[in-house]
Amino acid sequence: MLSIYYGCGLRRNEGLSLDMSDILLKERLVYVQKGKGYKERYVPMSETVKEDLQNYICVAREHLKSFKPDRKETALLLSIRVKRMHGNSIITRLQKLVKTAGLPLETGLHTLRHSIATHLLQSGMSLESVSRFLGHRSLESTQIYTHIANE
Repeated sequence: MLSIYYGCGLRRNEGLSLDMSDILLKERLVYVQKGKGYKERYVPMSETVKEDLQNYICVAREHLKSFKPDRKETALLLSIRVKRMHGNSIITRLQKLVKTAGLPLETGLHTLRHSIATHLLQSGMSLESVSRFLGHRSLESTQIYTHIANE
């Protein structure tokens, strides 16, 4: 969960809407079909994100599916009921991880999105490239992250 949200800079609903067919491991791409404003985009994934996704798909997701082997679920992120996860459950899982890690309690999914954008800017990626990566319509939306990166 952390890998796909941080590593691909996804919004909450973008991650929750992902289907297995949207994960293109060979190409190291994630196809975001339901972005903000109904925009579609391909998001590159690092080798680490690819490995994390392979592990989740082959081990954790398969374990979840074993609870209800007859259910055919296309969603990438599954709940314990072997259904597509909902926003509240993903936030609850993240908060448990945050608490366990001893991070500030206000850490949320959007914090992960801000973090990857900031890290990409700090590593030298252009503002235009970060904007495309995040699926922003304009550079003005992305410029919020430049203030964080410059602090």
